Amino acid sequence: MHRRRFWIGVLISLICLALALAGVEWGQAGAALRQADWRYLFPAGGAFLAYLVARAIRWRILLGSKVSLADAFAVVNVGYLVSNVFPFRLGDPARAMVIGLKHKIKTSAALSTVVVERVLDMLTVVLLLAATLPFVAASGWIRQTGILAGVVALVALMVLAALAQRPDWGRRAWQWSLARIPLLRVDQVRWEGPLEGLLEGLAALRSARDVVGLAAWSVVAWMFAIGYSFAMLRAFLDQSSLAAASFLTCATGLGMALPSSPGAVGVYHSVARYALQLPFGVPEETAVVAAFALHTFQYVVVCLLGLIGLLQQNLSLGQLRSSVATITHLEE
Repeated sequence: MHRRRFWIGVLISLICLALALAGVEWGQAGAALRQADWRYLFPAGGAFLAYLVARAIRWRILLGSKVSLADAFAVVNVGYLVSNVFPFRLGDPARAMVIGLKHKIKTSAALSTVVVERVLDMLTVVLLLAATLPFVAASGWIRQTGILAGVVALVALMVLAALAQRPDWGRRAWQWSLARIPLLRVDQVRWEGPLEGLLEGLAALRSARDVVGLAAWSVVAWMFAIGYSFAMLRAFLDQSSLAAASFLTCATGLGMALPSSPGAVGVYHSVARYALQLPFGVPEETAVVAAFALHTFQYVVVCLLGLIGLLQQNLSLGQLRSSVATITHLEE
């Protein structure tokens, strides 16, 4: 089953890569690459680093004071590294595993904080998309995807908030499941600890101050992501707008939900190209070159930072992959 998932992701990536490169005149693409103003890499790099720091600050609110900001930043980058080099997007479980190994936090609790993060990301992206769409000539499937994602994220956040305020509801739901699913009863003792850990990881949602902090840092993080896109687009376009940068950021953020090969190769490039070309009329060669530059720059940065994070946490990629695969039952 896992091999099938892997090859489905690879197939989707290859199809998306073909779509990203369709109709491109390579001579014009080379000209767009040569004419780029690479000085914009410096503000782009600063915005991207700020984005990663803001995500680390937000995650530390969820994790609590047991984890330092430096450790949260290192582990965030380790997660991106794992997702970039291994299939099945293991970055999030890898983060939870590292926190569980190196700090006094249950892995299951860390996993629930990651779930909260993803829900907050989706809600923030949808809100940014709603603010951007009035300035976009044509949005197509992005608008519909955003509405669907917003509804799903809102429902998920309401469920998580309810479980944070009423953890007994989660325990009752678990007992209800035990009574109706015989397979779960076999592993009842095994699941008791992880269940409590998952509920424990929602503790930040019980504090109004923490909820405000989480919302604020979510907005800050994604504003820096837009700043990164804006700076990178300026390297290729004489006239780039915040609307284009915001729409590109939202489109790629939503597009990452599609299955893909490690690093979202193909999927990112296809979504980025058409998010620039269709609504904003960016020439296809320029749009493709910009898409590859955006993806390559952030890919290299997070991989380098992830390797540094591994050294800081005294871990290796092989050790981390084995541990995560054991927990997620990916090894056959």
